[in-house]
Amino acid sequence: MNVLVTGATGFIASQIVTDLIAAGHAVTCCVRDVSYAKKIFPSANILSCDFDQDITVENWLPRLTNIDIVINCVGILYHPRIKKIWNIHYHTPRAMFDACVQSGIKQIIQISALGIEHSEVAFARSKMATDDYLLSLPVKSIVLRPSLVYGHGSYGGTSLFRGLAGLPGLIPVPGKGEQQFQPIHLQDLSLSIVKLITSPPDHNMILNAVGPDRVSLLEIVSKLRAWLGFASAKFIFIPLKLMKMVAHIGDLLPGSVVNSTSYRMMIQDNNTSEEETRKFQHYAGFKPRDFSSGIYSLPSAVQDRWHARLYFLKPLLRISIAFIWLFSAACSLIFYPRSDSYHLLVQVGIQDFWQPVFLYGASALDAVIGIAMLCSYRLKAVCIVQLAVIILYTTIISWKLPYLWLEPFGPIAKNIPLFVAILIYIAMESDR
Repeated sequence: MNVLVTGATGFIASQIVTDLIAAGHAVTCCVRDVSYAKKIFPSANILSCDFDQDITVENWLPRLTNIDIVINCVGILYHPRIKKIWNIHYHTPRAMFDACVQSGIKQIIQISALGIEHSEVAFARSKMATDDYLLSLPVKSIVLRPSLVYGHGSYGGTSLFRGLAGLPGLIPVPGKGEQQFQPIHLQDLSLSIVKLITSPPDHNMILNAVGPDRVSLLEIVSKLRAWLGFASAKFIFIPLKLMKMVAHIGDLLPGSVVNSTSYRMMIQDNNTSEEETRKFQHYAGFKPRDFSSGIYSLPSAVQDRWHARLYFLKPLLRISIAFIWLFSAACSLIFYPRSDSYHLLVQVGIQDFWQPVFLYGASALDAVIGIAMLCSYRLKAVCIVQLAVIILYTTIISWKLPYLWLEPFGPIAKNIPLFVAILIYIAMESDR
């Protein structure tokens, strides 16, 4: 079969692509980063696409030439721009599905999410609208709605639970942590898709892709913590009203790992009936492994422990870097005597008219960098600008004002750990 997979470098889709290739299928990957996809899938055909922009049938018709099956894996848990969520989950998939009908595609598999019919967040409503639209079309279709997906890596909800499991000593959980999930191993989900391609059902359907056992949030975090090799910790039960308030604050902070979507994901059950569980096993052709067997099918590695420990530290690192630049701008403009600033500029060689230009210009640059970091705006580019500015500032000071290196508390020496912290953040920014 010639299979087109959208979002092919994502957590779920990358496993699907790998298993499809291993099963002998010809795979075409639709991705944003073509160069990256070519490196990790050298035997696949790679096409460029942008689910925030490619919202017409004409965008998709050329990509569907000689394609038999389409698997849509694109998804975004949260974004402050609601229109982007709807473009990615509904408008672009709708255009792609219409193009599939025109192109005579044999089958479409849509990766959705379990429990979306009970949620009002944009992620759920947009996914639900897409599922309904797909099932109304005259093309053989399967909507797969997985519960929590876990495996050798992590993304989204699994990363959040790993992050909770990696917290030192005290772990906050919403309510009493009794929310029920039916986690499914990533490989089991992927292999079920391979089976559905080779032995498709004879009618359109929704399949709840779940594991065989129900596991509470407390059990998931406890088992993940044990799998990671960390010592046992104490759970702190957070009232749901407080969690909801924190989630709303997180909605206002770009890049926040705690927001309305993650809050909803943690407070509601994410399981299905015994009948639906058996139905999935029937069409998948096997019984997925239970949660304990699944997580222990591979040993945890040092990278897993790093990711768990750094999950909540990463946004704090971004905010702290932003704080340094914003505080520096405020000090230059408000707190530090202007006459002393001009005196320093004179020592550097800046005279008269140019003194306020450089003072206010440098302060404005610091403020812009701080705001960009705080708002998660083009983070890699902004980090590179920061590195260049630190090198420039440190070079000028070392040349013209070398005595500042010997100031108490080492204000210039702090540029060195700040420089390294930014390098670390750039490395973590590629963690998907």
